[in-house]
Amino acid sequence: MRSQKGPSLPELLHRSLVSLDLIVRAALVYLRIVLHNRGIWRADPAHLVEIQHRFAERFVRIATRFKGGLIKLGQVASLRIDVMPLEVTEELAKLQDRVDPHPYGEIAAQVEAELGAPIEALFERFSATPLASASLGQVHRARTRDGEEVAVKVLYPGVERSAAVDLAMTKLGLWLFNFLTVADLMQVYRELREALLGEMDYVREGKAAEEVAANLARDKEVAARVLIPRIRWETTTRRVLTMEFLEGVRINDRAALAAQGRDLQDLVLWTSRAFLHMMFRDGFFHCDPHPGNLLVDSEGRIVIVDFGMNKRIAADLRAAIRKNVIASVQRDPELYAVSLLEAGIVRELDLPAVREIAKISFDPAYFNLTPKEVANLDFGEYFGRMRTQMKRIQSFQLPDGLVMWSRAFSLLYALATELAPGLRPLDVVGPYVLEFLQGELVPRPA
Repeated sequence: MRSQKGPSLPELLHRSLVSLDLIVRAALVYLRIVLHNRGIWRADPAHLVEIQHRFAERFVRIATRFKGGLIKLGQVASLRIDVMPLEVTEELAKLQDRVDPHPYGEIAAQVEAELGAPIEALFERFSATPLASASLGQVHRARTRDGEEVAVKVLYPGVERSAAVDLAMTKLGLWLFNFLTVADLMQVYRELREALLGEMDYVREGKAAEEVAANLARDKEVAARVLIPRIRWETTTRRVLTMEFLEGVRINDRAALAAQGRDLQDLVLWTSRAFLHMMFRDGFFHCDPHPGNLLVDSEGRIVIVDFGMNKRIAADLRAAIRKNVIASVQRDPELYAVSLLEAGIVRELDLPAVREIAKISFDPAYFNLTPKEVANLDFGEYFGRMRTQMKRIQSFQLPDGLVMWSRAFSLLYALATELAPGLRPLDVVGPYVLEFLQGELVPRPA
């Protein structure tokens, strides 16, 4: 049995000091913005944008160097456009969850410690070269003793300790800033913490994959076109996840799919149907439908992998979303504003501005456009009108769950834009929306 290695105490202390430096720098940037916005100290707006951009660039450099939880926290924080400046979120979105792999010896030691036996006794074959390596763990191909090809996802040794440091410093920073903003930054911290801890719990990830597979099986058409890897629980723990190995090419590998004679629009359609099933019918969904997590097998079926980022939408939020969808379908600005109020996204003082934003969004010139039509529009006037109203909003904050809901939608839309620009959104979403509006299918309790 191999010995494990993780970050030493001096390394963790260094990580804490680096994070503290980031907090101090962020505080200075934020203080300048607050003083400027309150008219206490006037600054050149271009200078404020520049210092925010420089801070975000520094965070990306440090996160890329220290890896682990910092990368994940930065990625999730990039979604919080409701509480963070655009200059920061745009830079954080550049964080790549691809890092150099850890040595095989460290990975083998982690597997053996978790499963309680030498790796040679657990697997007939275990590749020393990973299929993929990310910020929290890496994936290796292996063959079980009964001859099945599997993918084994292994959490890096000691990554939980470094993530605990990252979370502690994040909590400190957001607690300090919480006194200077109307947004509830401690709620943001709780969401960041849930996301990071969830991605380090492979039993949770395995159960999520099984739940999604069971839910999709209710739709025979979707089940015939979409595959979810089966979990091998006998060699799965909180730090090691063993699943069926399903081969395929990335859904955006145009050359490989063209060689197979695949219809890209058809692939996007079935991918969208699977995710809309999760989001509208089940209220429990995979939050990360980017091309790296979507494969196409030799028979043209969609393979969905990596269920570490998943979310369950609470019943009250589903009700608010339902009202918001009705407002969007009916193009009703008043109902739209009320739905955001009930969801806790805005407060009553912001309803007039929200109504105006809805009126702009529901303008026939911008409503239900294909990605191709969107690309051909001149949005100068649209964004100008939107910015005017957005500046009036004082209380905007996305509730728990809606951030990931929005993320999944935006990634699906980006996929359609890239691979199926002629696909009209409401043609795909329509049937699921109508069913959702009727409220007939209620997700099973967790």
